[in-house]
Amino acid sequence: MNEARFMELLSAYGAELARWPEDVRDDAEAFLEIAPHRMKDIWESERAFDHLLALEKDAPASISLETRVLGASPDRRGLPRPVGALAGWRMPQWFAGGALAASLAFGFAVGYANEPKHSADGDYAAMLTVSVSGAGSMFLSAMNEPETQN
Repeated sequence: MNEARFMELLSAYGAELARWPEDVRDDAEAFLEIAPHRMKDIWESERAFDHLLALEKDAPASISLETRVLGASPDRRGLPRPVGALAGWRMPQWFAGGALAASLAFGFAVGYANEPKHSADGDYAAMLTVSVSGAGSMFLSAMNEPETQN
């Protein structure tokens, strides 16, 4: 057994060798006898951790604890109810979805209201589509034009 295999088994089964598969227990014991100190230290720290986990038991809660917790929680039936004209009214289930849809529609309307107007003049559009090749060829063609002096 090598260190990597020992560490793999140690992380999978813990430090208690009785929980390890039977076919590797003898190899693990033999490895621990000749293992370097750092491996023994790791094994000892895993044994301490396993001991701490064994101390932690899930015991059922006592009746007195349950009674105190339930006594401290608010009573749902004791919540105040609306009075007056809205006493019998309940908000429909679709109300939240309708409010969301209305806010989205309002956002689209505001967004399109400020859209710039397209000019009928096609010069600006023609300037942007000088060539199919893109900005590089436009730069080169501008560099090749003779300078005009004003």
